[in-house]
Amino acid sequence: MLGRDRISLAFALVTAVAAMAMGCGGEGENNVNAGGAGGTGGQGGGSSSSSSSSSSSSGTGGAGGGAVCPTHEGTVFAVRELFFGEGNSGEWKKFGFDVDGKVSAGNSDDLCKPNAGGSAGTAYPDGEEGIDNSFGRNLLPTILSIYPKWVTDVNTGIQNGNFTALLKAECLPATGDAPVLLSKLFGGTTLGGAPKFDGTDKWPIEPGLLSDPMDPQSSTIHFPASSVTGTLYDSGKNVQVILSVPVRTQTKSTSIKLTLYSAQMKMTLADDRKSATSGMIGGVLNTEEFVAEIKKVGDLMGLCGNTLFDGLVTQVRQASDIMTDGTQDPTKTCDGISMGLGFDMYEAQIGEVGPANEVGSACP
Repeated sequence: MLGRDRISLAFALVTAVAAMAMGCGGEGENNVNAGGAGGTGGQGGGSSSSSSSSSSSSGTGGAGGGAVCPTHEGTVFAVRELFFGEGNSGEWKKFGFDVDGKVSAGNSDDLCKPNAGGSAGTAYPDGEEGIDNSFGRNLLPTILSIYPKWVTDVNTGIQNGNFTALLKAECLPATGDAPVLLSKLFGGTTLGGAPKFDGTDKWPIEPGLLSDPMDPQSSTIHFPASSVTGTLYDSGKNVQVILSVPVRTQTKSTSIKLTLYSAQMKMTLADDRKSATSGMIGGVLNTEEFVAEIKKVGDLMGLCGNTLFDGLVTQVRQASDIMTDGTQDPTKTCDGISMGLGFDMYEAQIGEVGPANEVGSACP
């Protein structure tokens, strides 16, 4: 039988993939592709003034189209650092959003039913002001107990230029509000060296979520109703974020693709709108989709049929605390795992199309 240390490594690797909705990876050579789609553009777009990285435009947002930006120019932000809410003082309670609109406790009776024989007292309790983050409450501590340096290693991957996620805010004005603007998300593959963080980093783009695999600007992942009010950027509610992370051993490779549903992202822009801090993202992983991706890593590491690995799958299911669409239904079993995390971003550039992520096999 395979040793418990290999099971622990698999768990840390898989949960590391799920932990970043905007984009995350494990150590070393892991790369990320992140994006989101969803929401509907409102009627009546905003106007904007030009800056060195954005152009002036005004227009009307169509259904799903967001505000019109004829030049399609915009400010590009790349993830610089991730924050997971680790700690022994309930830090996870501050990460994410109140997705279901409820303040839940272990004895709440208006929530979906526990999954896989799980405990309501474990899965249900919210963070501050109803923040939904079962991932931070139930899975993050397990990751860190078996991989204490995981958060450091994830951020070292960014600092080394192994991966990032990029957001392009089209026609972002240099000053003033933008009631409606179109934002697009991209996944950044290996930069080829450490980023300079000075606006010149040109990240290659993973092609998996591009409408034209030859055009790095053709993201299919849009936030059509994003906005800027003062210094606050808001993606809008109920968007989807898709991430795809290549995971490799010396002999095999696979690609983990996850979708965060009912998501929202906010961040505070700097005065010059060339960086952002206090970023927050929250949403819901579909439990069985997550399990399917875990089984890819199980196959990659030769864990298929191992009883300890099967126990890991059960533990993930028991963390389910919400429905995938972000609602609660006491007549149904929870089929989603809420999660949240923080981030900072800096100004960067979109480069050429990089290599596509590989697709591997999975445990039955």
